[in-house]
Amino acid sequence: MSVAVSMISEFMFCPIKLYLREVLGVREPMKPYAVNLRKVYLDFRAAAESRTRKLEDDVGVEELEAMLMEDLERILGDLDEDERDPIAEPMLFEVRAMALRIGRSMALLRGQCDRAASLIFPPLIRDYPIYDPSIELHGRVSMEISGGSYYPLKFRTSLPPASGVWPSDSLEITAHAILVEREFETEVMVAFIDYMLPAERRPVVIDYRRREYLFDVLDEIRRITDDGEVPSVDVNPSRCAGCSLAEVCAREGPC
Repeated sequence: MSVAVSMISEFMFCPIKLYLREVLGVREPMKPYAVNLRKVYLDFRAAAESRTRKLEDDVGVEELEAMLMEDLERILGDLDEDERDPIAEPMLFEVRAMALRIGRSMALLRGQCDRAASLIFPPLIRDYPIYDPSIELHGRVSMEISGGSYYPLKFRTSLPPASGVWPSDSLEITAHAILVEREFETEVMVAFIDYMLPAERRPVVIDYRRREYLFDVLDEIRRITDDGEVPSVDVNPSRCAGCSLAEVCAREGPC
């Protein structure tokens, strides 16, 4: 059975959660906030790129911010009213940060809007599906292309750790990097996690240690999904409290 890259974060969070979903067939409640925030974030990025390519050379940051707010309001208009406000608030920071980035780039490049747009927004491929039968792994990969190199990206709605990235994010982006290498016959040395809420991008070096650890985790996942093996875990009450399957686990789980 092919492993979905998304299973990695579930396994890292709690192997029992993966067991419940993939072996017992328990369905997880939908998370519209995370899905909507990611879509709005990426649609806003595309709108900001389009806006940058049409700028006059004397535009100021305040004017830029007003233009970008118009774009954001148009994008948010596609959401239901009860979904709009929770997304709008964190995106206001992104509007201000983007206006500053565009303004600095325009000043640096003396108003050359196309060059500024190319500097800030490398070509982005969103959710490109890749399946590699040789390692039985599949996923939808987002990536930037710059200078002929591919840089996988993972967009996260959670806050980042104090430094580096979360272990599950590190492994998932490593899996994406390996899929990109095999699909495009290239080498990926660096990938990135975009933590959307603080508008912060953090690099992940795709080194030998991470690759080896990833394949160890994939083997453990297959023992659950293919063999039906019941994983053993140390119960963590704080983690269980934040799990969407906590009630089902207490009622039907193997622990």
